[in-house]
Amino acid sequence: MTFSKRSAKTLLALGSALAFSLPMTGIAAAQTSGASIAYAGGWATNGIVNPMPQANGNIVQDGIAYAPLAIYKYTGNYAYWPVLAKSWSVAANGNQVTVHLNPQAKWSNGTPVTANDVYVTFEMQFIAQNAQNWGLTGMKVLNPHTIVFYKNPKYLYSKLFLLQQILNNNNIMPAADFQQFIPKNLWSIVHAASGKTNAASTKAALAKLSKIATTIEGHNFRSPSALIYDGPWSFSRTSSAEQLYVKNPNFVFAKHITATSVLAINQTTNDVSWRALENGQIAYAGVAYSPPVFKAVMKVHQNHFIAAPQSTGMSIMFNEQKYPYNLVQVRQAIAYMINRVAARKVGEPIGSVSVKIPDGLIGADNQQWLTASERASLNRYPFDPSKAAQLLRSVGFKKTSKGWMMPNGKPFVLTLYAEDYSDWDAGLQEIASQLNSLGVKTQSDFMNTTAYYSTTDGVGTGKFPVASRWWGGWNPEPFYTYQQAFISDDHNFTVNNSGQLVPGPKPYVVDAPTSIKVPNLGVVHPQQLTIALEQNISSAIMKSDVYKLAKTYNYWLPAIPVWNQQAGRTYSTAHWIWPNFKANRALLNQFTYQTPFVVYQILGLMHPRP
Repeated sequence: MTFSKRSAKTLLALGSALAFSLPMTGIAAAQTSGASIAYAGGWATNGIVNPMPQANGNIVQDGIAYAPLAIYKYTGNYAYWPVLAKSWSVAANGNQVTVHLNPQAKWSNGTPVTANDVYVTFEMQFIAQNAQNWGLTGMKVLNPHTIVFYKNPKYLYSKLFLLQQILNNNNIMPAADFQQFIPKNLWSIVHAASGKTNAASTKAALAKLSKIATTIEGHNFRSPSALIYDGPWSFSRTSSAEQLYVKNPNFVFAKHITATSVLAINQTTNDVSWRALENGQIAYAGVAYSPPVFKAVMKVHQNHFIAAPQSTGMSIMFNEQKYPYNLVQVRQAIAYMINRVAARKVGEPIGSVSVKIPDGLIGADNQQWLTASERASLNRYPFDPSKAAQLLRSVGFKKTSKGWMMPNGKPFVLTLYAEDYSDWDAGLQEIASQLNSLGVKTQSDFMNTTAYYSTTDGVGTGKFPVASRWWGGWNPEPFYTYQQAFISDDHNFTVNNSGQLVPGPKPYVVDAPTSIKVPNLGVVHPQQLTIALEQNISSAIMKSDVYKLAKTYNYWLPAIPVWNQQAGRTYSTAHWIWPNFKANRALLNQFTYQTPFVVYQILGLMHPRP
């Protein structure tokens, strides 16, 4: 169970015409009112009035009605916009974080937001067994507006990541509503739960924490008025189709909030969002499209589509221990044989971009972490069959009238194993066609999710020599993409709390290269460098390490990133003036990681159209 923010999942859809319309109850009224925002962001609720978002459909959206200490910009300088916090500081060793609350922060009933509210919020994170995973050992309230967080100095967790968890990833909940669920002996239970894994006392303590968590998430406060709120809007009412939130006049930045209400329609299917956008009923939705629907939606009501940076996409990943993919020349040759632009146009034509530099970073992060000269030193692997042929011949392959032959005289046959995604299937078939046309006998093997991720013979066991995988780590921090490429996935390693590599269960461990000799760089130790990114190192050292990892990935090619699947979002300018987010990476990032209009309203950057 996780008490942190609900992460909205973008649904991939290939539907066509829409056959029904939404009820016009509050939606039409909200969107036609210049001071209200309607958006597709609700969900099928279970009737429980409770902001804990993992409670299987609880009604109250914490991202609307509750606020964090600060909002992360998701940029390389690790900057934040203050919200409930006025300031904060991190000890040089990263083991202590001190947060000072804004003395003007208040709950919807006018009482101040205090350090005790923050304390109770993070007590619930210990109950959910999340805080332990960040290395936190506890908190201390110094005064009503100051709280200190303490981290285990032996626990591998960067101060940058810890700060993100404390400031951005958890909205502050009211002690007035939730302290009643916290047992007086909580810390003795938490400490007992961190004992030896198989000890009876440890299991008993973990069971107690789980029981407390279930009680918290299952409690029904019944009436919106039974809760108090510290966010921009307070929960007002709900129906089977929508939830209404009204402006909280006591919100710390209430003067910035120009939307007097927010209406969240239940985004149970893509069709619901599509129809609402076509009817001009909503101002924002995170939804994917089939081409016909996309064209219809963008024609009306000043709807616009934005593909925001997102650290993921489709890649061709190699098992570097399987011949001939253990040869870097073969992996590089395949990269030259794939026309990534053509594959993307077939596989993911809306909301994606083809990868320009296959180094493990998306384009925006390349700009952020690498200098111009560093980017220029990387191989872009353009579509170049002649270069591919040169590389294959250098390791004993021969081209005949029957196609490419391996040094043992057998045909070079490549099977692309893949999970059955409709869009990926089309892109992989295009790649297979390209390789076949160049003499590599290629076929695709599309498998259902259960078979593809089987723990006995699925992709994670190292069985497949070549397979399609998500790449990029789903996080803008470089640690995650290189951890995926050099430590987890087909390598089946994890990094323990002390920073040591831990192999997965035998016999399925595939040894990862611990050192790679990279031309014009020297010997690189990718695992060590990746683990270092999670440690407390200087910005200069981190940028140097990221370049070394990017250069190593670009040469070694543990995978070939084909396209970057961006965060496709739709917004309407019919009733609202949005900020110029396209010129500001921090603002643009909010489309990917937050509900953007909430952030823009808090910052005072979004206004109703006259």
